[in-house]
Amino acid sequence: MNASSLLVIGIALIFGVIGARLFKAVKIPQVVGYIIIGIALGTSGADIISKELIEKFAPINYLALGIIGFLVGGELKKSVFKKFGRNMITILIFEGMTAFALVCLLTGLFTGNWALAIVLGALASSTAPAATVDVLWEYKAAGLLTTMVFAIVALDDGLALLLYGFASAIAGILLTSDGFSIINAVIKPIYEIGGAAALGIGVAFIYRLLLDLTSKYKQERDLILSFTFGSIVLIIAIALKFNLDLILAEMFFGVTFVNIAPHYSKRVFDLMKGFSPPIYILFFILAGARLELTSVTISTGIIALLYLAGRTTGKILGVNIGARLSSAPPKVSRYLGFCLFSQAGV
Repeated sequence: MNASSLLVIGIALIFGVIGARLFKAVKIPQVVGYIIIGIALGTSGADIISKELIEKFAPINYLALGIIGFLVGGELKKSVFKKFGRNMITILIFEGMTAFALVCLLTGLFTGNWALAIVLGALASSTAPAATVDVLWEYKAAGLLTTMVFAIVALDDGLALLLYGFASAIAGILLTSDGFSIINAVIKPIYEIGGAAALGIGVAFIYRLLLDLTSKYKQERDLILSFTFGSIVLIIAIALKFNLDLILAEMFFGVTFVNIAPHYSKRVFDLMKGFSPPIYILFFILAGARLELTSVTISTGIIALLYLAGRTTGKILGVNIGARLSSAPPKVSRYLGFCLFSQAGV
């Protein structure tokens, strides 16, 4: 990384914070400010953050997603699963599948390209954890609805992987003369999810052992932060090397650790939350910088609007159906769908 890259990082951080504060002053979440600044600095604006730089900064994206995944997992204690597990699974299935179906239908009818439509449908099922979690933390949200948001955001990634595997296999049939690929549809998603689970759980137990062995230094902030950061980076590296789902692996790390080491977890997660804001800011700015607004055609714009309409309706409707079927509290059925709109960084 040369001086120019470091200069861009400095500019992005400073302007990102300023933009976020301006938006926050008018009651708009700060993450919107980060993304708008990214658009202004990116290829659709001043082109300070070029395509080449975006590629160079890929490790920042991985790191941000890794930290977010770990922290989201840390919100999911076993008591939550015991109490709301049935609600979570039912809502997850309906909100994901309804968004998938509506986006697939709307984009397919408009384009006539059902291979594209089914892939877009699979993408619509996912929810970006980073922006969602950032807003929750910004407003210090807590309570049942917040807990459900964390849970659904965490589980959404697994469902999206399964749907995408199925969708890519079907799209392959529609585009080529090849038959149904059981590898793409079933084996690959199971490998990515299962491998991510094994990796995250394994590192969590090793990390717990490290903390036990160094327990007399447990008040040392540097030691805990180094162990935690190192574990997160280790998971990222292994996940990328073996094509595992990075976010899921980190979520499994977080959820396992918070449940096997509750006496360590509060300090660990608090330290990571305090350490990570500059990384989040760069992540959202880069997400904005990637947007190439000048290349959007009328046809692409209509597809985007149909995607947005189908996904928004699907999330709200799916949550409502799932919540009612699982007898979830009224506030969950009423508001949870509105918390699952973000796909920034997906």
